[in-house]
Amino acid sequence: MEKASVYKYGMSSLAILLAGFLSASESWTMENPYAFAREKEAVKLLQLSDGAIELRHAGGADWAVNGFPRIAVKHGDTFEVTCGTAALADVPDSCPVGLGAVLRDENGKEVSWSFGTVSVKPGNPIKAAFMVPSGVATIQPRVTGRGVAGVRLRDVFAVRTGNILQKDSPMSSCLFTNAFLRGSVTGAGFEVEDIRTGRKWKPAESLKLAGDVISCCQDNDGDIIRVDIVIPTSMKRWYAEYNILKDSPEVVVTVGGGGEMSTSLDYPTAFASQKGDRLIVPMNEGICYPADESDEIPGRLIAYGGHGICMAFFGVQDDATGAGWMAIIETPDDASMIARRDAETKLWALGPSWDDQKKRFGYVRRVRYIFFDKGGYVAMCKRYRAYVKDIGKLKTFSEKAKERPLVDRLLGAPNIWTWEKDKLAVVSNLVSAGIDRFLWSGGGSPEEVVAMAAMPNVLVGRYDIYQDVYHPDQLQKLGRKSGPNTEAWPKDIVWNSADSNDWRHAWGVQAKDGTWTYCAMMCDSAAPAYERCNVAKELKTKPYNARFIDTTVASPWQTCWNPAHPMTRSDSRHWKMELLRILGDEFKLVVGSETGHDASVPYCDYFEGMLSLGPYRVPDSGRNMIQVWTNVPERVEKYQVGEKYRLPLWELVYHDCVCAHWYWGDYNNKLPDIWWKRDLFNVLYGTMGMYLFNNRIWADNKERFVRSYRMTSPVARATGYSEMVDHRILSANRTVQQSSFANGTVVTVNFGDAPFELSDGTLLPARAYHVVPLSAASSSGVVENSVKQLEVLMLGNSFSICNLSQMPKVAAGMGKKAVMDALDGE
Repeated sequence: MEKASVYKYGMSSLAILLAGFLSASESWTMENPYAFAREKEAVKLLQLSDGAIELRHAGGADWAVNGFPRIAVKHGDTFEVTCGTAALADVPDSCPVGLGAVLRDENGKEVSWSFGTVSVKPGNPIKAAFMVPSGVATIQPRVTGRGVAGVRLRDVFAVRTGNILQKDSPMSSCLFTNAFLRGSVTGAGFEVEDIRTGRKWKPAESLKLAGDVISCCQDNDGDIIRVDIVIPTSMKRWYAEYNILKDSPEVVVTVGGGGEMSTSLDYPTAFASQKGDRLIVPMNEGICYPADESDEIPGRLIAYGGHGICMAFFGVQDDATGAGWMAIIETPDDASMIARRDAETKLWALGPSWDDQKKRFGYVRRVRYIFFDKGGYVAMCKRYRAYVKDIGKLKTFSEKAKERPLVDRLLGAPNIWTWEKDKLAVVSNLVSAGIDRFLWSGGGSPEEVVAMAAMPNVLVGRYDIYQDVYHPDQLQKLGRKSGPNTEAWPKDIVWNSADSNDWRHAWGVQAKDGTWTYCAMMCDSAAPAYERCNVAKELKTKPYNARFIDTTVASPWQTCWNPAHPMTRSDSRHWKMELLRILGDEFKLVVGSETGHDASVPYCDYFEGMLSLGPYRVPDSGRNMIQVWTNVPERVEKYQVGEKYRLPLWELVYHDCVCAHWYWGDYNNKLPDIWWKRDLFNVLYGTMGMYLFNNRIWADNKERFVRSYRMTSPVARATGYSEMVDHRILSANRTVQQSSFANGTVVTVNFGDAPFELSDGTLLPARAYHVVPLSAASSSGVVENSVKQLEVLMLGNSFSICNLSQMPKVAAGMGKKAVMDALDGE
């Protein structure tokens, strides 16, 4: 590196005095300080009479203060480097100051220019602690920064504090084996060979955690392995314990540590993928990516909110065999799934990542790995369903309907959103068109709500929210007298820190002058009290039987530093679930929330947005809801309605527990050119559509709305109480797919542009679906009301065969071929 603008000064008397108290062989200071700057004329370094060093830098590039000798080191040596700083009064916007070290190998080549660097604002002391990693021969501490700076440095010292590694080299790995797996545990994670298939899963080389093993040991049976690890850059120590289950192909990994946590911990390292592998990601309804996907994919998906992974697992399968692995995050409140492209193979890899609990490591984290020799994503979903059943998170519609019979009205009911003033006129139009079962989400006057609530197959609900708090300054800027939840300001809002002025922003609203103003965020612990009061008061005049709570499970679990109601993410989850529980348990309402997350399955009945993959909605879909798109963006076409990528992961786990809807800015009729495709996904998944319209849109598309309803409602009604037991890809190009339900209903859909011959000889036309009823009724006995007659509907280029009303006649004593003949005969 070139040296520029160098000013050298001798060691101060104070520094010499302080150094005298330290061991000459184990401590060092800046003997001959000099400055480097990328912009040569931008830096000045002055020695003050009290021994301090004053640095000024006027440029925007990087700079450094050097002067330490090159210190010879060994692997495992530990160092503390300290420095006092003060801001110069005439440089008010000084950049942060960092303290770390340059590492070099035995040939003098730089291994790292800023190892272990800790940065602070001038005016704060700096202390950097690190361990020397392997392959390093010398270190050279230095002070660094980037940008305009004005800082005074004093007493810059480096001290060797010891060597963390044992004198006898510790075991770097431990081996394990059971009837299904064999492998080894190392500092980076673990590698596994599935004995049944011979497939080896190894940590991706370029993604390996930069950690050193302090010790590695296992119990006498070899079933439990513990590895103690240190992160050299920060000296953070933690451990991982691997429990290899004897009678199943599973490994449970627990990770523990103490102290502060400034960055996430990606551990165990993600397994490397191979070409032909497919990543299984439960983002919203579900998506999969080929391991060699050329486009960028979401790199970090939190497990603690709807805009992440909505179920706490992910995995990889071999497309050819269905063999693979999944990871169930058993402590998801402060965890994420990461997707990284391996620098060596250029293939995507998935792994867990542990986030801080209010800036500390906190509790022990746990992830369970399950390895499969077949079954792929369906096997993963069924294993996850068994897991959530064991922990009490699986609550089916059959159970919910016993407690709240009105839940039955939800099954087969499209979600209707409109802001027309005359609500009953819109309802009359729906009913006269044959759409007599629906979820009305648009609220209404007391008279309108009373009238709709009296209809036998209708749920009438309204929008509500307990996150956004409109505050006085905001209302004044917007020219409003009131807004949602104003009474929560300021006592019940979320703080980002101990500073009461550092409150968390929520929804942004644009003022008439074009500037933006932001709501404050209500603390989740305060929300239930406001909700209980508001709902009880409103139900006295408006007998709603449903309610939609916006953002509750879409927004991440929050942390709060307000001393009146401090909150971890786990606390936040508890209070969010309490907000939803109150509506169902205390008010007996049918409950909906935004996007969806499986923490709320016991409390929620429908999710607006679960079907809509968050990253692939049209731009600004949460604001311009009524806008109809006449062009289909590429990412919407490829991913949002892309049968090559979408998977019904949510339905395979929770179809008989919660209804998945599209988002209110990404509904069936939002993009007319792909309306047919959304309808086919609804039929395939046994889910209902969402329609958002005004009077003009209804008048222009009335017949299309009716056809969409007649296409989707019968299957959703017939399968609502039934688990989705299987989903299959029938064609090599993934355009023909089939879903099977516990009551025997089998739905086959052809998204392609050419006919497809099924295994029994049935020719399924392009853009068509085929429903085969194989059992007499669903578990709840509601199938007989689903369809009154056989319907053959020509939907543009779509064709459907649906004969649910004849289930008893067709299914009794008939094989599959006879069933198809009977349908063809009709």
